[in-house]
Amino acid sequence: MTHDGPHTGRRVLITGGTSGIGRACVERLCREGARVWALGSREDGAAALARDVPVAGTGVCDVGDPGQVERAVAEAAEAMGGLDGVFVNAGVDGQALPASRLDPGAFRRLLDVNVVGALTTARAAARVMPPGSAIVFNASVNALRPERHFADYNASKAAVVAIAKTMALELAPEITVSAVCAGYFPTRMTRPYLDDPAAGAEILAQIPAGRVGELPEVAALVAFLLGPEARYMTGAVVTIDGGRSV
Repeated sequence: MTHDGPHTGRRVLITGGTSGIGRACVERLCREGARVWALGSREDGAAALARDVPVAGTGVCDVGDPGQVERAVAEAAEAMGGLDGVFVNAGVDGQALPASRLDPGAFRRLLDVNVVGALTTARAAARVMPPGSAIVFNASVNALRPERHFADYNASKAAVVAIAKTMALELAPEITVSAVCAGYFPTRMTRPYLDDPAAGAEILAQIPAGRVGELPEVAALVAFLLGPEARYMTGAVVTIDGGRSV
């Protein structure tokens, strides 16, 4: 159930909104009064979200397909009468291999989703956004501090940061653009690493806070950046990683 809050009346689109960080942001924004349209990659995930959370609507979209992205953004904007915010969140993981062993085809697919998909989503949304709107990209701490065996993922998230900064310059002062560089949070993507005793111990050893993040923590940050109080933060690249990037 929604109530009056900092996002009351605002219309927000979230890609990758049916699980993990995206879903946590959907839930937070709905509680804060926003009308939220969530996109996911699978019908069952979108249906489950719609059953559990009072979203304005859901859709299924492969963000690696520019045509699907354009149609999905247009559908959300038409259904809600426009867009005041978008969290560009959908992405896929890397191959977890040394750079010398990366498969070029899989690398291109990752770039299509993480980079081209992010740009396509943001530009489609920006076309229908009024002044005072906000775009938040989900990048990664890997954009700032590369991780071994993830050259593909590292490169894609560094590109997302560059896109966010460029769009901040191009869209100011009408639209605020920022990027979140998140560390490890318990999601479908990170669970295999966190649940592995050796890999999990190695990850924790690199985090000064001594723990992984909690989903409500990153949701609170994204909600703030999408709101009117963050308008002067355009171009910001904000880390939330327990100190890993220090």
